[in-house]
Amino acid sequence: MKLYESSLYGTINEPENIFELFELIIGKSNNKDFSVKLWRGQSDISWRIDSGAYRRFLFTKLSIRERDIVHYEKSLLRRARHKGYGIDNGILLSDMELLARLQHHGAATRLVDFSKNSLVALWFCVNNVTEDYGLLVGIDTNYIGGMEDVLDDNLKDYSSAIKNYSYSHPMLIEPPVVSKRIAAQHGVFLYSDISQSDMGSLKIPLEGQNIFIAISPELKKVSRQVLIDTFDLRKETLFPDLDGFSSANSFRENPRETYRW
Repeated sequence: MKLYESSLYGTINEPENIFELFELIIGKSNNKDFSVKLWRGQSDISWRIDSGAYRRFLFTKLSIRERDIVHYEKSLLRRARHKGYGIDNGILLSDMELLARLQHHGAATRLVDFSKNSLVALWFCVNNVTEDYGLLVGIDTNYIGGMEDVLDDNLKDYSSAIKNYSYSHPMLIEPPVVSKRIAAQHGVFLYSDISQSDMGSLKIPLEGQNIFIAISPELKKVSRQVLIDTFDLRKETLFPDLDGFSSANSFRENPRETYRW
């Protein structure tokens, strides 16, 4: 297997074919020391792992402070509630549930999208086939705060939740208000205070069995076709709502991918 020299992520594996890629993803899953991971795919390896809120501030500020993000998110929550978006199907959402809902619909927050499903993350890495290398990231869940399927009552309020930002690892949120899209993508969010690491604004734990994989443009093409043909992972199945259906049938998309055969 080849190695790739990344200016952000160091020396990382570069699989030369789909079988080497799957070997890295699966790892030694039958080994008692196997580490469960949360996955994220990025179509360009030169991108840092930054939150949308952090990237939003890059347009106007050279130095972004934690209090800038906090002030922005509090304002975002206040304005969203004023518009009535804090209620979903008659249920009053907590601050963090609302923040996750806003993130899901495209608002810039400190939450960063991850998936429990490595193949879903791979799809986001390879769907945009360009001449750029892509990046597939797996974060060791032993070094993440928070629990799967549980949103602690003490973390639902924004002011209470940000008290945990001083930890050296990211926190997990899996909101109970789940859309078809999040369910299809096995989606969760990670968040932290602003990291000073070159890798990005999200704190990436230095301990554990994290994995960074470089995906070449050639392997992108092969992987994308395998995901569509073998695993039925494509825009229409990963975005099972009206917006996703319409996007999958836009003029930009190959009409042959509407159906599998």
